[in-house]
Amino acid sequence: MEPQKKSTSSRAAISAGVFIALYLAIYVIIGAVCMPVPILFLLMPALVALLAAPVFHIMLARSPSGVPVFIAAVLPSLVLIASGHIPIAPAVSVPAGIVAVLIARAGKYRSFARNAASHAVFSWNLLGGFVPIWFMRDYFFQDTLERGMSSSFCDTLYALTPGWVLPAMMVAIVVCSMLGSLIARKLLAAKLERAGIL
Repeated sequence: MEPQKKSTSSRAAISAGVFIALYLAIYVIIGAVCMPVPILFLLMPALVALLAAPVFHIMLARSPSGVPVFIAAVLPSLVLIASGHIPIAPAVSVPAGIVAVLIARAGKYRSFARNAASHAVFSWNLLGGFVPIWFMRDYFFQDTLERGMSSSFCDTLYALTPGWVLPAMMVAIVVCSMLGSLIARKLLAAKLERAGIL
């Protein structure tokens, strides 16, 4: 590999690592703030989608590759597994990551519209930590109690999660993701233009 190409690849890899770390930090901080309050807990994936959109777009501008997209999609589910949660989250985050990569790749990582659509699907990666609320309901609430959350938290969350809430969360994530992408386009217009993203 030529020195210049090697240097460019190294910079892209470093940039990808930095932005993956930023995404994970946003996830952890928003999660910590939202977790104690049932309604905020349910809004957490949408809030992350909104605030992380600029990070996603600048990541693709600096490192136009599917690898960082997939890694960032799967990392939160690995954090959940490492903290002792039931290992179901990757069943959602892995497909979300793969589809997000395919969408961005279809625009060669240089189409803002496709990158925005990619981020919307990518942002469903966090739903893996929530689907047990509906599909493993008894286990989820028993496990949540055993992890130290109050019975008041569990009772309120139970009441707030009839079946229609999951598709509503999916829609809210897409809406907040698109809003975040529009904000990113305004904030990062010069950087995206220099990267050839239209």
